[in-house]
Amino acid sequence: MTLAEDVLPGTWVMDLRDASARTLAEMRAWATRQLTGLGAVHRGDVLLVATELVANAFEHGGGPRHIQLWRSVRPCGVRIEVADLTFRQPMMALSAAADPRGRGLLLVDRLAASWGVRQDPRRAGKTVWAHVPCYGNGRCAPRS
Repeated sequence: MTLAEDVLPGTWVMDLRDASARTLAEMRAWATRQLTGLGAVHRGDVLLVATELVANAFEHGGGPRHIQLWRSVRPCGVRIEVADLTFRQPMMALSAAADPRGRGLLLVDRLAASWGVRQDPRRAGKTVWAHVPCYGNGRCAPRS
């Protein structure tokens, strides 16, 4: 089995330099167009993780540079990468029940099979990545 058999053709990249927080809706529409073959549950999980990673880049990472998506067939899933402008490490926060903020990375941690951070030594910044797997038959059967 070669890499070409495991990964669908194309890697999708959206440039987010000079973007504002209003760009989140545009990013979600763009990601939806790229991921047309996904089941609704899986696509919703991917969109939520992507939104949280981009929002964190706006709030804590000096602004996002780009978002990149890869869709793999075996194993079925989507990898999301968001590059930002700082080396500051993301941290999961505990927030009070009444606090509407502070749960983004907790959501990422729950929805992604794995996630992490890669520093970019060639330029200031890092990339936060997450892998959101398909469930069941690959068409996103409900998680148990």
